[in-house]
Amino acid sequence: MPLVAAMDRLLPLKLAMPRPSRPPVGRPRLVQLLSGVVDVRLTLLSAPPGFGKTMALVDWLATLSVRHVWLSLDEADNDPVRFVRFLSAAVGELVAGEAGSVDEVAPGRDPLEVVGGLVALLAECREPEILVFDDYQLITEPAVQRAVGLLLERLPPQAHLVLSTRADPALPLARLRARGDLVEVRADALRFTLDEAGRFFADRWGLALEEPDLETLVKRTEGWPAVLQLAALSLAGRSDVAGLVRAFAATHRFVLDYVVEEVLAGLPPETQDFLLRTSILERLSGPLCDAVSGGSSGQTRLEALERANLLLVPLDDERRWYRYHALFAEILRARLAVLHPDDVPGLHARASAWCEEHGDDESAIAHAIRSGDLERASAVVVDASLRHIQAGEISTVRRWLDALPAELVRAQAQLSASYAWCLTLAGDTEGVSGWLADAEAALTAGRGLGLLGPALPAELALLRSRLASLQGQPATAIEQARRARELVPEGLSPELEAVLRGDATALLAVGLLRSGDLAAAAAAYEESLPDLRQGGNVFAAGRAIADLASILLTGGDAQGAVRLCEAELERRGPTPVGSSPAIWAALARARAELGQAESADAAARHALALATRAGDESVARSARATLVRLGPLVPAGTGPRTRDPSLPGGLIEALSERELQVLRLVALGRSNTQIAAKLFVTVGTVKSHLHTISGKLGATNRVEAVARGRELGLLP
Repeated sequence: MPLVAAMDRLLPLKLAMPRPSRPPVGRPRLVQLLSGVVDVRLTLLSAPPGFGKTMALVDWLATLSVRHVWLSLDEADNDPVRFVRFLSAAVGELVAGEAGSVDEVAPGRDPLEVVGGLVALLAECREPEILVFDDYQLITEPAVQRAVGLLLERLPPQAHLVLSTRADPALPLARLRARGDLVEVRADALRFTLDEAGRFFADRWGLALEEPDLETLVKRTEGWPAVLQLAALSLAGRSDVAGLVRAFAATHRFVLDYVVEEVLAGLPPETQDFLLRTSILERLSGPLCDAVSGGSSGQTRLEALERANLLLVPLDDERRWYRYHALFAEILRARLAVLHPDDVPGLHARASAWCEEHGDDESAIAHAIRSGDLERASAVVVDASLRHIQAGEISTVRRWLDALPAELVRAQAQLSASYAWCLTLAGDTEGVSGWLADAEAALTAGRGLGLLGPALPAELALLRSRLASLQGQPATAIEQARRARELVPEGLSPELEAVLRGDATALLAVGLLRSGDLAAAAAAYEESLPDLRQGGNVFAAGRAIADLASILLTGGDAQGAVRLCEAELERRGPTPVGSSPAIWAALARARAELGQAESADAAARHALALATRAGDESVARSARATLVRLGPLVPAGTGPRTRDPSLPGGLIEALSERELQVLRLVALGRSNTQIAAKLFVTVGTVKSHLHTISGKLGATNRVEAVARGRELGLLP
């Protein structure tokens, strides 16, 4: 399965906000603190685990009518490409009101360029919008931190960022604080007061505690929400509540150990065992729990634990995926290490095998490393690394490789090759030759070949071709690309064969182009396209089309370049993965050559938007250069899209019936909210329709869209 499609499957979990607590605990002072969010750029909830940061946000957001989107972060999001893919999907949901899919991002591109495009999307909304990052303490990669810093710096006035974290982030908090642009909610504010704890025990647990007992618990726990919940679990259904509270207050053991022992002691032995063994998992599903625990009723147990309020958080509406409360999971893992230390490696090994089988490479590798079986861990990385490299997740693969001993990586052919790919795709040629030599030696010895074993010689030739191109050696690049084509073995799957052959032919074309042999380069690009398409390499195919168009332009055939680009765009369709900024930029240059100023301007603007969102700076520069060239030639007010002369009055594209309904209501002076109510859709959907309508009409705002609609006879 292509990696972007696999990420699409993960997207609902990443964007799913936990359900509000039922019944909610009234905490008006906390709500008052959070109410300042819409007046500042950043709201920071910073406190240790167990202080209820997530649920405080969820319960508060449930009271608002403001548009908001939730992004749950994990360690894998330290890969800049992965992070901006999910951030792009989150912003798309916030702006359009419905989840789309993750976008392709150019390999090795700076995430700061992507963030610039997302800020522009956020600015299209005129109503307040809130973007929440949960578990931000897991973000440690400087490139991702810089991207978030830029997002924060450039947020439009109506947009607001909320971070939930265990540690203060690497952001300019002092400057924001001085400007009055920061709301801080810390541990002291999140602690339960006596009144809040009383309502919590009574409303959530049906425990009417006497005031002295309540005071004892709040004082002993210091109002720590998670510990109070654990205490409630230990007290629920017990007759001598007052005696248990006194014992709790008098114990010399650490409070969490005491409470957990009380909670676990009241559970059946099989449930205790289930909790301990599945505590190694970051996310839980019934089948995964069965694979780890050796049972067969994982889903039933998870649903029962949720009903019992046993610190289990559902991650989706279908109740297929859950997680334990972070503090509860830490305690369970500590007890597992004490009670069953010899079982821990095997539990991680079983989790790794299940995750690998179900396409979760990140978790499979993490569990393999935690199992202590580095040979298995390296084998999983061998089979997963090239797939993630082809999807542009260079930082992810390099993190996996750096987690393994260097001597183990150098001794494995595919791992050494993958390290070389990470360097070359990032434009770093230093040290690549050494990794290639290690890969060659391991290949000769038959070590670490992985699933691609027979194809490794071709892969190494591809690496040498790319390295030669980066070093300005087109003759070597051509030689190695041709060698790679010759080395593609028989008997591979059709997709893998197409990937290798297509990449080799495309790299050959790059070498020929840089050597000045335009005719041979064009022929090679034409030959590469069927293989690139079959192998699913839409990014490389887009670059091939763009380079072919450039070759046609150099030969004076601007009309042919336009036909080529338009045919490819029509073939791909309007999908996120199908869009290619390189093709749009080439189309803009060709139309500019033909003197089609307005349509060239529209194509260049579209290319710039796509390239900025994908972080493709080279294409963004090309689009900006075309716009500068066209500046004096484009009439003011020209819209950002190409007009189709076959439609009435030069209309870009026919409006759908629903778009006509929206336009007519706008012409009547209706607001977005009124239109949404009239058509029984969300405000976000109305905004999405208006964006499309403006593009089709060549308008920059709703007033221009109405005027243009009247000119074309679409409105009375």
